[in-house]
Amino acid sequence: MGSIVDGRVAGDRASKRKAEKRERLLAAARKLFIQKGYHETRPQDIAREADVAHGTFYSHFNDKREIFLAFAYEAQEDLTNYVVDRIPEVKNFEEYLNHALTAIQEFAEQNPGLLRSALVDIKVFDPTDKMAKVVRSKFAAGFIRIISDAKERGELYDDVDPELMGHAMMGVIQSAAPQAYRMGKSREEFVKLLANFLARAMIKEPSTSVTND
Repeated sequence: MGSIVDGRVAGDRASKRKAEKRERLLAAARKLFIQKGYHETRPQDIAREADVAHGTFYSHFNDKREIFLAFAYEAQEDLTNYVVDRIPEVKNFEEYLNHALTAIQEFAEQNPGLLRSALVDIKVFDPTDKMAKVVRSKFAAGFIRIISDAKERGELYDDVDPELMGHAMMGVIQSAAPQAYRMGKSREEFVKLLANFLARAMIKEPSTSVTND
């Protein structure tokens, strides 16, 4: 009986150590993908940063591509949780736009380079890859769901395609935000301009402006 218990304890410790090493690898990958980008980061670099043997990397991930997918998935989860926690009860799609865009920009400012790395480097994947599709789609999933709900309520134009516009919104944010800051726009100015633009593009009768209360 004692040997069985001892075996279970040893197994639990081994599992814990393995999980800890995986988390260290993911943390190292996150740091390096943000600092150096996907192409300039090698598995041995990640292992060295995580302070584990090179071979340990391959006991957790098949290749660099797989750990990048895990990194991108975690980034999406972090973003979603941050945004959801900061959106109050809203009356319409226009109010949602303002709160969501503000939260996304706050998250990006608090996590420099994270969204840029996770979103830009997604293009390295084979378009037919199922896992890559899942990761790409999850970044836009929140927008897609809210746009679909607003369309069902009759707030949006009949020809608005929720899935296409959800991805388009992420693309606009990704490309427009850096340019806005280069132009000296504040977060509030950028959110207002982008929210107004998207409202006019999709809402049947948008108000003339979006206010930041």
